[in-house]
Amino acid sequence: MSGPGTRGTGASFGPGRLAGKTAFVSGTAGGQGRAAAQLFAREGAIVWGCDMDAEGAQETVRLVRAEGGTIESLHPLDLTAEEGARRWVDAGVARFGRIDVLYNNASTAIMRRIEDADAWSSWQHTIRGELDIVFASIVAAWPHLQRQAGASIVNTSSTAALRGMPLPIGGGGTCAAHSAAKAGVLALTRQAAAEGAPHKIRCNAVLPGLIEAPVTAPIFAAPGARERIAATVPLRRTGRPEDVAHAALYFACDESSWVTGQTLVVDGGTVAIVERS
Repeated sequence: MSGPGTRGTGASFGPGRLAGKTAFVSGTAGGQGRAAAQLFAREGAIVWGCDMDAEGAQETVRLVRAEGGTIESLHPLDLTAEEGARRWVDAGVARFGRIDVLYNNASTAIMRRIEDADAWSSWQHTIRGELDIVFASIVAAWPHLQRQAGASIVNTSSTAALRGMPLPIGGGGTCAAHSAAKAGVLALTRQAAAEGAPHKIRCNAVLPGLIEAPVTAPIFAAPGARERIAATVPLRRTGRPEDVAHAALYFACDESSWVTGQTLVVDGGTVAIVERS
């Protein structure tokens, strides 16, 4: 990895909403993590990323630096094991001396129906990859966050935590494990907010709907899928990684300094409007 602060000839980087902050963003190889790394850097943060996908993570580093942003990344790295999370956090703190924002974006899941033969093994994989992974990073970061006045944790949940989800077009089902893990993230968010408040640690969660990203590409690749999915969304378009990144930015920056234990649904109005119509 080359040194931080490499300035390109792209976007202009003045004082931003995250100026002076170091943001740890997991899962930066693509999709929502890449969008967040780019946006946080544009807003003045030093970004410390990681991902199991080394090629994708390195491409994010290149893209951020091409715009003049500051980013380093530890990859390949598996955060589903406690030692991986601790390695990532400790390396970032050793490199930059602080952690102001922890954005728990990384996840891995196997989507199976309850009736599928491998439902149990898929459940174990998904709980580890979508819930344990968040707790492991919080535990690793907690002592550093306690020393940092006004630190912010942003967790990624899902609208699957709020309702039973239909099966995606042309793919295997959304699943009980995914819904349970993302609901667990909400409970963890509130508990971390409660335990963090005396230390001025805030903890909030973003709940994306179905977002167009590499992980959902097979769903959107089906003929006419994008149009059919958009037709079910009140705002009549599909979600983009940037939509989620902007929500995460609000929770990460000081504009939300009096907000903790809260959730922000980013789904084009589907949960709020469709289920009530």
